[in-house]
Amino acid sequence: MNIRGFTHVVLLLSLVLVLLTSSFIIRNSNIKTNPTSSPTVTHTPNASGLDLVTQTSNPTPTPKPTTLPSPKITPKPVTGPPGNGLSSISIATEKGTFSVTVLSMDLGSTKVITDTANDADCGNGCLVSSLQSFVEKNGGFAGVNGTYFCPIAYTECSEKTNSFDFPVYNTRLGHWINGGNIFWNNRSMIYFDGSGAHYLQNANSFNGSLTAGIVNHPGLVNEGNVQIDDNQSGLSDKQKAKGTKVGMGIKGTKIMVVIAKNVNMQEFAYVFKNLGVTGALNLDTGGSTALFYSGRYVYGPGRDLPNAVIFASK
Repeated sequence: MNIRGFTHVVLLLSLVLVLLTSSFIIRNSNIKTNPTSSPTVTHTPNASGLDLVTQTSNPTPTPKPTTLPSPKITPKPVTGPPGNGLSSISIATEKGTFSVTVLSMDLGSTKVITDTANDADCGNGCLVSSLQSFVEKNGGFAGVNGTYFCPIAYTECSEKTNSFDFPVYNTRLGHWINGGNIFWNNRSMIYFDGSGAHYLQNANSFNGSLTAGIVNHPGLVNEGNVQIDDNQSGLSDKQKAKGTKVGMGIKGTKIMVVIAKNVNMQEFAYVFKNLGVTGALNLDTGGSTALFYSGRYVYGPGRDLPNAVIFASK
């Protein structure tokens, strides 16, 4: 081989060496920068001699979704009167928040009737009737129990069973029962006439005509103001105690019957105030409490009653 041929061979070998070296460097570089870019494939022969291909990879784990607790929904307390009809609502007052049942009626379409089981004054062994019977006898759609009285269940009432001394106007007969007691002090009154509903903090100031009316104690709200002080002065221990209480309130052309649970008498007065009434009267409570509406007892039936307030369509 001459020198010229030898030189050509050397150059060719050098070129091949350079190419091999470059390929090796590039390959190593790819392995270092992408160590997990390709899965490892393992070939395992099975019983039939065919390869089972097992692929192993290192994927990034998917994070589990975070489950947040559902928010608790707290109903917003109502601070004004509901619409017509029956409502069960929460009333926020200066003395706390209370659960109440309200029957609200428009006097433009509602006639109020006060009735007694006796047709004349009675001091003992007085007649009584269920609230439902009072409602049905007067063609009403609703009714509520009336004044305090001396029930047969009380031992101290053995000589004046089912009697009451609070004046109640008998709409059916057109005259007062116990009318001579209107002059007594410390009693309040709600009455109805041709111009609507009226409240008197002092029942002995009444002077006029009426179509329905009831006197009881205590008066709760007068001209929009609570009438019971922090000490609940002038109330019996039973009246001061927390429990279920029922009363009637007036707001414009509306009459509202309200039953509140777990209230004392002052708290009950604040319930009426925050319903926006101008006047409100407490009625009998305890085992006499009853509210009848649209063919059923909403509360009660309670014990049989000597008098009641009934609501009928005009």
